[in-house]
Amino acid sequence: MSDVGFRKWLGLTYEVMEDDYAVVSLELNEDKRNVRDVAHGGIVASLIDVAMGTAAAGGNYSTRQRYVVTLELKVNYLAPARGSKLTATAKVVKGGARTFVVECRVVTDSGEECAMALGTFITRRRTEEDAAREAAGLPR
Repeated sequence: MSDVGFRKWLGLTYEVMEDDYAVVSLELNEDKRNVRDVAHGGIVASLIDVAMGTAAAGGNYSTRQRYVVTLELKVNYLAPARGSKLTATAKVVKGGARTFVVECRVVTDSGEECAMALGTFITRRRTEEDAAREAAGLPR
């Protein structure tokens, strides 16, 4: 199932979606760069959030095993995010009954690590609205 809304605008590519592990990338076009020709910090943080949420959920949309939401997110920007592509690799450090701690690293297309992050995700209940969206073939 394809992304919608903000995720669609980001133009994400889900390279790997496994339980506890995800690799997500995006192409850096001019809309995602600041006046210094590097990715805006919010773009990097959004990529991280999606990659970590995908790892914590065990997949994206139709493949997810859990419904999760971001509880906490800390990003360290290590270098300017230059180039034409950013790739985020996220893995669950520890998962429990309700919360998951996830780490993520982002590299540029030249292989330079530009950001790292640590986040906490919490599971939520599947709602009637989720069931209706699934039945209609919409993202959940």
